[in-house]
Amino acid sequence: MTMFAISFLIFGPSFLISYYNSSWLVCDPERGSLSPLQFSKMVGDIMRYFVIGVMVLSMQGYRAEGVTLWSCMTFILTGMGYLYVVTKKSYQLKPMDTDLHLIKFRVTVFLYTFSLVLLVIVVASYATFQRSLPKGTVTTENYLDMDSGDEILGKYQKQKVFSRRQLWLRAVNGYANMKDSHVVYRVLMLPIFFMVSNFIPVISKDRFLIGWNKYVNCLCLTVLPFICLPQGFQAASWLLMLLVCWTLSILAFISTHSLRRPDNVWAFALLGLIISSVAGNLLSREIENVTWQYISIQFDVKPDATALMYFGLGEMFSVAIVVRCLQRRKMWDATFGVVMSIVTYAIFLAFPLLFYQGCFSSSRSIITTASTETGIHFIFLIVSTSLLHISMSGYEFRISLFYYLLILTVFYVTLQWMIHYDWMLSLATLHNIRTTN
Repeated sequence: MTMFAISFLIFGPSFLISYYNSSWLVCDPERGSLSPLQFSKMVGDIMRYFVIGVMVLSMQGYRAEGVTLWSCMTFILTGMGYLYVVTKKSYQLKPMDTDLHLIKFRVTVFLYTFSLVLLVIVVASYATFQRSLPKGTVTTENYLDMDSGDEILGKYQKQKVFSRRQLWLRAVNGYANMKDSHVVYRVLMLPIFFMVSNFIPVISKDRFLIGWNKYVNCLCLTVLPFICLPQGFQAASWLLMLLVCWTLSILAFISTHSLRRPDNVWAFALLGLIISSVAGNLLSREIENVTWQYISIQFDVKPDATALMYFGLGEMFSVAIVVRCLQRRKMWDATFGVVMSIVTYAIFLAFPLLFYQGCFSSSRSIITTASTETGIHFIFLIVSTSLLHISMSGYEFRISLFYYLLILTVFYVTLQWMIHYDWMLSLATLHNIRTTN
């Protein structure tokens, strides 16, 4: 597949899997209805993912293919439009109300449409990759020309240059591995890099044994269940995960060699991706909690406005860092795939998440607040005008788009504050009418 398709299929789940697949209930019936607040956070995430991702793309510059750009933008606008339609109504569900069947149908439509989107991406990517292959006669390989029988069996020779201790020291050496031009930043990040490198396996072709470290992978499998504890797993599920992870750790310890990388090294790269996603989600959740408390105490902002504008900071910066690192490696199509992936996943999984996390019941209602509806209108404005700007620029993400999105974002935040202080009415048709006794 192409680099765009690979990043589109992989990076969305890697960023969102810890949140969208968490077992803790988003809407707890015993603590009141949290569905408006959760939906506001999702709308804010969609806006931030698109704005920050496109702004980072525009800083370096990128030229997208016309068909790919219009297809991704069409998916985003269609999914966002349907999400707006199905959440605008307030659902008061009775035990035998037929409206519940309508909601199930709409959830099915979301999942079916999203499956079609992924299928289109895979088929189009495969066809594009096949057309890009050089045409010519394929020469058959002669196994007699290979160096040894180990290569035929997929084995690799031991690393003779370094010992186990030297390989471990090179893996945790943040001063050499970060490769950043700012020396002060590298020195400050050394303690954090040392601790993280002992728990998160990193596979990279630039390192010896492509980054394979037997003991780090075994330790990662050992501590992964404990890192997942704050996700709210039930006792039986957590014990099952503990048993599976520890069994895999024992198997990896007895079946792999510390000086020879294994054949299926991609599995350990996936393991590092999972544990880094879970750890990053926990860290960003704590940052959001502190942000929520500070803003609520200092400014007395409504909860939905806070969720729209200030939640999702950890994921937002993670996306910016990943896109920037891919740009430095000149993986231009992969950067565009990352941005389109997280936005598409966030849109098409928002409504199913609210449904499967218990936000619909006979005593609860789903309400799109005035602040959230204003945010949805701005999403349509940002996406449609960005598509127009890119099309008029020859499908290039130019620095002018960066300044346009920056100005529009500042205007949106200022407008939400003005609406909060009742200096003006919301742009949405739904707004609170205060009554006086």
